[in-house]
Amino acid sequence: RYPRAGLPALIDAINATGYALTFGLHTRIDETIAAVTDRIAAGNIYVNRNIIGAVVGVQPFGGNGLSGTGPKAGGPLYLHRLRQAGGRTQSAGPPAQAPAQAPAPPAPPAHPALTHSDLARAYREFLVQRKLGAVAKRVEQYLQRSRAGESRELPGPVGERNLYVLKPRGRVLALATAPEVLLAQIGAILATGNVALVEAGNAASSVLAKLPAPVAGRIETVAGWQAAAPLAGILHAGAREQLRAVNQAAALRDGPIVLVQGVTLAGFTAGSEDYALEWLLEEVCISTNTAAAGGNANLMTIG
Repeated sequence: RYPRAGLPALIDAINATGYALTFGLHTRIDETIAAVTDRIAAGNIYVNRNIIGAVVGVQPFGGNGLSGTGPKAGGPLYLHRLRQAGGRTQSAGPPAQAPAQAPAPPAPPAHPALTHSDLARAYREFLVQRKLGAVAKRVEQYLQRSRAGESRELPGPVGERNLYVLKPRGRVLALATAPEVLLAQIGAILATGNVALVEAGNAASSVLAKLPAPVAGRIETVAGWQAAAPLAGILHAGAREQLRAVNQAAALRDGPIVLVQGVTLAGFTAGSEDYALEWLLEEVCISTNTAAAGGNANLMTIG
């Protein structure tokens, strides 16, 4: 039991466990459903129904954090995750039949009046002003490719609504020795609604020091990434040996597996290698029993 006013703190405590596979909610109040499903970290959320029995293509299944790295089994990104070329990350791009888009609540931006797209565009304009046109062009491409905040309703049985949503993962590290590549990595992170982490004294420090405040609020500086927590992903650019060392260091971290994407500097600059933006997003499936008339009446009588 918990006081009504303590619901946000309860959700934070549940998220803090690190496990994020399934979550169940019973309530008659639509506002509570919206608030909880937006804030809880679970990969599959069940409202006013049981929390087992996921159906492929109807309720794509899989968690995040200590409960998995994705993609969801039976989801639209699953096949793309199996694609590789030469051991390097290749952008999967959108599915052959892109899902119908509908707005979904993005992660809270640093400035309440700006969405993650607004912040990424402000970052792109900043790069243009700094005469970094090539990087700005890359960021524009990321904005066009980003699917952060997309949602679609999946087909399912009568009396059930299944909503598929793509949400930002959280804090993602930009790791590159070339300034323009690091700036492009930050653009990919911002375009997907995430928070960018950079190490102190990084190659682009002089440029980042002049960022407008709202954009700077989405970029954090850490002394060393190995001790930075939480960390939802790493974008690396460099030689294969360097990438192997980063993977080994990431594997030694406590907590969830950190998803590492690597490209070579030459391949990235030439455009033959790039980051898969969908790997920077978490898939969430919300299954709601619409036939429950606003909730389980028996549960509502408890207490």
